[in-house]
Amino acid sequence: MSIEIKAGRYEIDPVHSSVEFSTRFVAARVRGTFGAFSGTVEVAEDLAKSSVTAAIDTASLHTGTEARDEHLRAADYFDVAGHPEATFASTSLETDGDRFTLRGDLTIRGTTLPVALDLYFTGDGVDHYGNFRVGFRATTRVSRSAFGVAGNVARPGGPLLMGDATELTLQIQATAPAGEES
Repeated sequence: MSIEIKAGRYEIDPVHSSVEFSTRFVAARVRGTFGAFSGTVEVAEDLAKSSVTAAIDTASLHTGTEARDEHLRAADYFDVAGHPEATFASTSLETDGDRFTLRGDLTIRGTTLPVALDLYFTGDGVDHYGNFRVGFRATTRVSRSAFGVAGNVARPGGPLLMGDATELTLQIQATAPAGEES
């Protein structure tokens, strides 16, 4: 089965999108979101030539606990004073019917590493204002310490309290900029 996605340039709509993260803490997971981000999705006629760029305001992280959020913004985690933005720039898109792998360079805390995201097309259509929208879901797992997000504490005589593997999930809805046809 092959998916058809309308070619064009789309801007990520942060109101109808989300950037989420999840990391193990002791015996459960801490989940959070970044509330401020932007980006562009370029869908090419040949889907394999499509591209994505995105920027995330690291200070916009939110886990539901203000004290934890402030600690995560500090130098031992995201260091938002020194690195106020995380970025992603795709390098390739592999298609296999209705399955996609989006590869690109993720930069966090000034460290750039290649990542592969499982990408799913979630649909398209015209909204109630007449704007054409496309939707995607992307997931990956990264080592937070590889990016220098290494803050952690060990239990007395035990393992670290916080896991290194962090799951990233992006729910993206994007629209054609006003006045442009997609």
